[in-house]
Amino acid sequence: MNEYRLSFEAASPLSIEELSEGFYEHFDGVLVERAGQIIVTVYVEGPTAIDAAHAAIDKLERLNVSVCHVDSDLVDASEIASRLGVTRQAVQLWATGKRGKGFPRPVGSPGGKRIWTWGEVVAWARANQHSDEASGLSRDELTIVNAHLAERRRRASSPSWEVKPGHSKAQAGVRGIEDYHQSPVPVKASL
Repeated sequence: MNEYRLSFEAASPLSIEELSEGFYEHFDGVLVERAGQIIVTVYVEGPTAIDAAHAAIDKLERLNVSVCHVDSDLVDASEIASRLGVTRQAVQLWATGKRGKGFPRPVGSPGGKRIWTWGEVVAWARANQHSDEASGLSRDELTIVNAHLAERRRRASSPSWEVKPGHSKAQAGVRGIEDYHQSPVPVKASL
């Protein structure tokens, strides 16, 4: 089993104080409210990052936390340096390929400032002995988990979808990771 650090954007009818009681009994992590949005960061184990994410989502929803999206956890060079305990210059050398190989490509450059997903940076850092921090989600894994959450929302909002007693709308008809692997999100191809 591998350990993963996962962050989610979530919602709940409960206050942060009410959520904290159950959350810290079940998770190693942080629960914060930022601009009216709940951000949940958890450390969980699983055979894969996707399995760990789905297990965490199911467990969070049993605590009355509705997971909306995976938080991308975007970082710039300064934040990478701070989290890894290195200089910004070291990060710049990695990013330009002047020291080491295979540093992740940035996801964008808003205002000329390159940004990366922390999951990909930490995976690279772990592979190159620069960190022993828990892994996160790659861009592809993040997309897969977000697609699964979107499909659950679509199913829950469908008027013909029945919500079973004891389940939230987000959980309606979804048994967990087995459903995810057996029922892939349909993709319509346009020709």
